[in-house]
Amino acid sequence: MDPIILASGSIRRHEYFKTLHLPFSIMVPGIVETNDKNLTPPELARDLAERKINAILKNLVNRIPPWICAADTLISLDGEVIGKSKSRTEAKETLLRLAGREHEVITAIALFNGKEHKTDCRTDTSIVQFAPLSEAEIEWYLDTCEWQGSAGAYKVQGLAACFIERITGSYSSIVGIPVRELYLMLRDNGYEYS
Repeated sequence: MDPIILASGSIRRHEYFKTLHLPFSIMVPGIVETNDKNLTPPELARDLAERKINAILKNLVNRIPPWICAADTLISLDGEVIGKSKSRTEAKETLLRLAGREHEVITAIALFNGKEHKTDCRTDTSIVQFAPLSEAEIEWYLDTCEWQGSAGAYKVQGLAACFIERITGSYSSIVGIPVRELYLMLRDNGYEYS
């Protein structure tokens, strides 16, 4: 199997690649995640995933790897992207907004095929229903510091699972990589598992 460059520092994404027995190396693209083009949340997720691929290609200068995979996960509430909270106060405001409501978790996954010099990019959207939350529950969660570095100020795979009433869609996508979509992309683009 050809090695894949995984353009991500996400431990969860690394774990999924290991689970799938995919040979990979890690390169963190280090892009600035902005929405200068005023894109919709799904468009922005795709744009960021593709920008990560392009950043890796630029860093490799004249070397074209066989495969690069990048992903971007973001949270959308009422069409607004909810990013990573910069402070405890901001995280509390985010959790208050999410409490008792549904929001979308959108993950875009991009796969660069070096043999054909093309990038396939797809999105997966899941719905997360939060339970109503008391201020005491929010303060307890904030005290864990689990909100730090997480879009929407929570980690579905952590203690925030206590607050989630329902998920419609792909759990792996919410964590950071839609495994079914990744498998289909590799298959559709001629990746050989043997």
